[in-house]
Parts: sequence; structure tokens; C-alpha cells
Amino acid sequence: MKARHTSVDKHLKSHILWIEDIPAVKKVVLGISEACRHKYPPGYIRFKMEVEGGIKVSGYSGKGVVDIFIKIDPISKREDVKAMIAKRFKV
Repeated sequence: MKARHTSVDKHLKSHILWIEDIPAVKKVVLGISEACRHKYPPGYIRFKMEVEGGIKVSGYSGKGVVDIFIKIDPISKREDVKAMIAKRFKV
């Protein structure tokens, strides 16, 4: 964790660090965390949508869900990053 948001659930921490190490990923921004029940295992990351400058994903922990924005540069590598995330997090 390189920036201000360093408090994240232990299940997600290693996976977020893995995403930060992808060459095309320039920044990972943690958003709102909501306590809720879900069907995914703790530590799971799921693609939500493409946005300008990157993608949005959901990170699932033992306590709830956190919104995550992944800034990608160059943007032409977006599909590669999505494929890497999809390959690692299959249900």
C-alpha cells in the first residue's frame, strides 16, 4: 500500500498489492467500504465497469465490500489488466 489508504482487510491486502505490481497499473484507489453479506470468498476481486482512465472493481472481505478504482496507463492495456484479474479470481 503506497498511499493514504493503508487500512484494508487482511484478506484483500495481498491481492491489492498484487494488482499494484501489474506493470500497466499506475494507481489503486480504495473507495467506500460497506459492511454487508455477499456470496464471494474473502479476498475475491470482481470487475464492475470500465471508466475513463481505468476500471472499477469490487473487493470482497470477511466484513463486506470495498469499491476500488484501478488507474491504467496506457489505457490500451485495459483489456490485459482485466484478463489478468479474471484469470486470478475465478469462482
